[in-house]
Amino acid sequence: MKLLIDAGNTRVKWALWDGRRLQQQGAVAHADIATLAAPWAALPLSAVLAASVAHDAVRQAIEAASPLPVQWQRAQAAAFGVRNHYRNVAEQGADRWLAVLGARQRYPEQDVVIASAGTALTVEALTAEGDYLGGLILPGYRLMLASLAQNTANLDRAAGLACAFPQGTEDALASGAIDALCGAIQRLQQRLAAHTGRSPLLLLTGGDAALLQPHLPPDTRMVDNLVIYGLASVADGS
Repeated sequence: MKLLIDAGNTRVKWALWDGRRLQQQGAVAHADIATLAAPWAALPLSAVLAASVAHDAVRQAIEAASPLPVQWQRAQAAAFGVRNHYRNVAEQGADRWLAVLGARQRYPEQDVVIASAGTALTVEALTAEGDYLGGLILPGYRLMLASLAQNTANLDRAAGLACAFPQGTEDALASGAIDALCGAIQRLQQRLAAHTGRSPLLLLTGGDAALLQPHLPPDTRMVDNLVIYGLASVADGS
């Protein structure tokens, strides 16, 4: 059994992988990582694989809680039939690369756009031939609203509801942020379609996926734990 850990900007998600499917799963806030030490110590583990975009203190807390040495993952130039066209692979966040590998594992030989909606929104383009073409990074929903609240005189207020024609400031805030995020996703989807001549599958994952899903095309697929599935691919190949 292998322990797979995805340390994001807000939470740490984890799951057990038995070589076929995810078993026990969980998630905690950064401040609660130490509480995982006891349950992890009771697991019959053969390896621990992890990816992190969080601060070094989070990595150190995970290492302290882990019963085995942590195998931290990085982006690669190629793996498992996927070629990474990122200009400088060393600077790319491991979570983005692993989400692409997770999409490849779940939906092999399809053109895919992967939108991971969390503290930040990342959007990746992957062809059926296995070419990862790169993607986008932009502030997530709450970061957008926080930026407006902190840098304008009159927009420090709770967001309202996203709607077609906002007629109040609260709704305008919510609608503007949602439209910016969904617009970025759909623009990359359109560019990938133009590049391949095919209609790509849109995958949506992350803590704010449910917030965006109603505003995206109805064939959008919600997929939990794409980074974890990417770690599972690495675990199987190691």
